[in-house]
Amino acid sequence: MNSTTFAFIDEDAKKEIRRSLLKAVALPGYIVPFASREMPVARGWGTGGLQITLSIILERDVLKVIDQGCDASVNAVNIRDFITEVTGVKETVNTSEASIIQTRHRIPEHEFAKDEKQILVFQVPTPEVLTTVEPDTAKQKQMHANSDYAKLWVLLYEDTSQYGDSRISNRYPVLINDHYVMDPSPIPKYDIPRMDNSPVLQLFGAGREKRIYAIPPYTSVKPLKFDDREFKVESFSGISCERCGAQNVFFDEVRRETGNHYFCSDTEYCDQHLEKSNAS
Repeated sequence: MNSTTFAFIDEDAKKEIRRSLLKAVALPGYIVPFASREMPVARGWGTGGLQITLSIILERDVLKVIDQGCDASVNAVNIRDFITEVTGVKETVNTSEASIIQTRHRIPEHEFAKDEKQILVFQVPTPEVLTTVEPDTAKQKQMHANSDYAKLWVLLYEDTSQYGDSRISNRYPVLINDHYVMDPSPIPKYDIPRMDNSPVLQLFGAGREKRIYAIPPYTSVKPLKFDDREFKVESFSGISCERCGAQNVFFDEVRRETGNHYFCSDTEYCDQHLEKSNAS
């Protein structure tokens, strides 16, 4: 543990990030700028989420870090090792035990505790949902202020009219609390319904873009869609994990010469399901 500063970041920087977080929580879905600091990780590799975690973590917290559902990926292991090194907090792979969960591109399969004491921190590469339809940042702010999302609706309409459904596979735009439209980070569409009325505090950090936004517990999160169209998520009907046999979860598809193979994206869920299967 650092002998001079708990959690690596200096106290003034933590206060600034916490103030930005408070504003973001007060205005769900609103993007708040912050002075992103230099970290011992290259920008674009989770520095936004890392700074949020280091600013809110306490000695009593229990930490879980995942990368696309995996606890053992290089990104997850390095970030987890760094945080535990500079804080001394306990680490875990169990969602139910963690008080802070830092994630890249996935939401854990296991249900969160209903007591609103868990925090989910997202690593975000591109925070602004309007970037794909409006590159001018000044116009983006004006569009958010006026709830003018016509260009997003046109994008969805063009996809629907040509292909029958939206081609957006991740970063699907969501309406927060019937007000701001937000980028949920590059999570799959499968995870979007699980953000709605979630008991966890969801915090989003983009270090490279120097932006923070948030969704408080039990807040309405709805995918942007037409009233006469069903929001369709990835379908894995009839598919089971080759390792643990689980069904009805999000799978990673591995293509080999022998064909396509499917495994649970969430390694914690896979390990626990395999243990249950072996026990029975």
